[in-house]
Amino acid sequence: MKIQHASALAILVFCTAAAAQPYGVVSVGVSHLGVDCEGVATCDKTDVGGKVIGGYKFAPNWAAELGWFEYGKATAGDMGVSVSIRNTALGFGAAYHQDLTADWNAVARFGLARVETKLSGSVSGVGSASDTDKNTTAYLGMSVGYRLSQATTLELAWDYGRSKFNKYGIDESGGIHVLSIGLSSGF
Repeated sequence: MKIQHASALAILVFCTAAAAQPYGVVSVGVSHLGVDCEGVATCDKTDVGGKVIGGYKFAPNWAAELGWFEYGKATAGDMGVSVSIRNTALGFGAAYHQDLTADWNAVARFGLARVETKLSGSVSGVGSASDTDKNTTAYLGMSVGYRLSQATTLELAWDYGRSKFNKYGIDESGGIHVLSIGLSSGF
């Protein structure tokens, strides 16, 4: 009986090791920060965003990931006063990989991210100041990929996080969306 258990455990370990695969993802695209710009003369909520992710598939469909997210910034200005909010994050989570056809696949991502929100402001002729606030929040992502080769996939991805700055009587928060295109490659 002990030999059967040991054999079953050895097969399970071998199958898990055979499915294990490290990979990386790099993508760049357009970010949008959902902040309120009501009553401001100029407001730009879009910027360049992207991500760099390192992952490790520990089962055929499941992976653990560590990623850095550039969520971009939003800027606003009126009567000599300008303000910008920039967001970056470091996240850890899981990803579910699913083949759709022989050439197409999909990935769903979810996890926790430590988001750093930097608020910068300047008053024309007076000076400028900036400060950061850090918060831990959930993030989500989805991508659809087309296999260019056995190891490389071209991905179209959507990622979502939350920005929050709550200091000095300023309480600004909003959702962050990044639509990007990039490459995923196994090692």
